[in-house]
Parts: sequence; structure tokens; C-alpha cells
Amino acid sequence: MSSSSGGGDGGGVGPKLPQDVAVEILKRLPVKSLLRFRCVSRSWRSAIDDPAFVALHARHSALYASNWYLVCLDYRGDLQDRCSLVPHDSLTLPSLLRVETPFVTPPPRGFYFVGSCNGLICLADRNGEGPYMYLWNLFTRKHKVIQVFPCPEEPQFRCKPADSGFLGFGFDAGSNDYKIVRILPFQGDDRRWFGRVGIYSLRTDSWRSLRCQVPAFHEDSQAVFLNGNLHWVAFKLDDMGCVSEDASLFVFNVAGEVFYEMALPENTSASSLLSVAVLNDLLAVFFRADAFDDNDDYYSVCSVWVMRDYGVPQSWTNLCTFQVDEVVARFYGWMCNGELLMEIDSFDIENRISLNPITHEVTVLPLPRITDLIMVFENLVSLEI
Repeated sequence: MSSSSGGGDGGGVGPKLPQDVAVEILKRLPVKSLLRFRCVSRSWRSAIDDPAFVALHARHSALYASNWYLVCLDYRGDLQDRCSLVPHDSLTLPSLLRVETPFVTPPPRGFYFVGSCNGLICLADRNGEGPYMYLWNLFTRKHKVIQVFPCPEEPQFRCKPADSGFLGFGFDAGSNDYKIVRILPFQGDDRRWFGRVGIYSLRTDSWRSLRCQVPAFHEDSQAVFLNGNLHWVAFKLDDMGCVSEDASLFVFNVAGEVFYEMALPENTSASSLLSVAVLNDLLAVFFRADAFDDNDDYYSVCSVWVMRDYGVPQSWTNLCTFQVDEVVARFYGWMCNGELLMEIDSFDIENRISLNPITHEVTVLPLPRITDLIMVFENLVSLEI
């Protein structure tokens, strides 16, 4: 690779950089610059498009708060011009960056974020009935349209409403493949509920049915990807198809394509809101219990637990417990500065706040209302693998 931009292959008269030095420089650059530099020469294009460099750049990018962004997706009607990008290191400033959305015909109720993995975003129809899903790299401005895994047309099975199913998005490092999992609850002839599983592979660009039956669950939070696994907070369905109080973590190993359950911390069954997240590469769960003070004013008692030894339920540790003098409607996860990103519902007004778990200081963030949020980092990950 040459430092000169002259000539069709960069073979100018300027000094040449050693390959390892050039890679060290390039991995620190933003995606916008790298996309421009692909036009310098064939060798630069080849180096930047190299899957090994793409992976290196993504790993480096994820380490720094300046490369992280909060994506705000307005789901009221037409999606065009209603997606914003907020630099993660300046969430308290009104610095929204409008992002052009590539989706030509949004559904009536808009989309929601299924999840993100390595900077790629997966979206689905908010009411669960649309025919398409999308994978989107908003930094390279590339997206892919995916037909939704269909419900089996078997008369002996009755499917619950579409929004009672599961969706998750993860990465299989062994096969270098991104996968979407969809679980649909069905009722068989014996009137017992179980789950039918579909797996989408980006590498083959196709869905297939997983030859297994899983217990029927109702998800209560967005899936989180960690250590090669997808995690949902889930509640079992009883024989009547009703959601029980029996909560656990429902886990899917993306490479092995197997399911299992993981126990939640003890004494948390009374929580009215449960969410799963990742904190410093540790699995974390957020709990909210509802309470009233002496004046009958509503408040939330919240706690965060982390699993110190992944896969070992006995290692659940209470990280912090705090009180919020409003209704905590949703927990989005952790910000790069260690604060919690939450949604509160006060007098029919939805606000996004950040909370310092040590000082309990609350900051109202100037973010759009009635939006779905997800955190991503700059990346070059291709949708063609």
C-alpha cells in the first residue's frame, strides 16, 4: 500500500508505508473517511474491504465512546426523515444527526429494533405482521430486505398473535454468519403450547425450520447478544396460553442452534419490569418493583444484577439498588459513561433519562419522544458475506 494517491494502483513517487503501519493508521479512522479512501486505488480498496481488516476496525471502534451512537427511530407513521443519530459521548446536548432511512414502504405502525450485533441493526414490523425484515448498516448506507419466516400452514396448529413471538439477531463466529431467530408459539392437538423455530442465515440468504420444539414463552424485553448467545427475559405460557409469573432467561446458542434456560437472581419474582443488558462484557438484568409512598404517589424501586461468572446462576451479584420518583417504563441499557439509559412515564409524558447508579443523579436527555432506541458503533461490516 502506498501513501501516494497517484496512479491507478496508488503507485506514485511518494514513500510507501509498511502494510502493518498502514493498517494501524486505517483502523483508527471513521467509516466516512475509509469509504472515501477506497477510491484511492485498487490496493487501498482491497485492504479496506478485507474481512480481517473489517473485523479489526470493528473491534477497535467498539473500544471508544466517540465511536458509539444512539439511534432514535420514530415509529409514528411514515419513517422517512424520522431516524436520528446521537453521538454517545454527547447525549446531554441537542446534537441530533438526521439519517436517511432506506425503507421504501414502511408499515403503518412503523418498525422496531430487534437488536444490533457488531454494529449491524435488525428491524422488524412493529405489529409483527409485515412480510419483511431489514438488516441495516447505517454507516455504510447499505441494507438488506428479508422476507419474514412464515407461520406453518398446518391446520392442527393454532398460532398465537404475532407479537407474542420471539425475534433475536446474533453472530456465529465459527461460520462468520449473521443469523436471525424467530420463535412462534403454537397450540397442538393436546392443547399444550410450544414454540416453532425458524433460523435465517445471511450467508445463505434463506430461512429454515429448526427441528426442535421449545416451551412456549412470552418475551418481556429485547434480546441481548453476548458470548455467542442470545438472551431474552421470558415468561412461560400455561396450557391456556396465558402468561405465567414463571420468569427465566431464555438462551439460544447461535452457533450450536440449541436452546436452554438460565435462572434469574433469587427473590426477584415480584418485579413488574425485567430487562436484560450487557455491562462491561457481563450479563446484567434490570428489575423494577412498583410502590406507593405515604401520599399515594407512585415510585419505582429498581435494582441491577450482574452475572460475574457467565452461565453460573450462583454468581448473580446485586450491583446497585435505587429509587426513581416516577414510573420506569423501559430500561435500554448502559451508556459508555456507566450510566443507565431509561424511559420514564410521568403524567402521560415520556422522557428518556440517564441515571448515575452511584450518585443517583438523573439527567433528562433531549431525545425525540415516541421513538425506539438502540446503541451501535461505527463499522464497515458488509451485508454480503
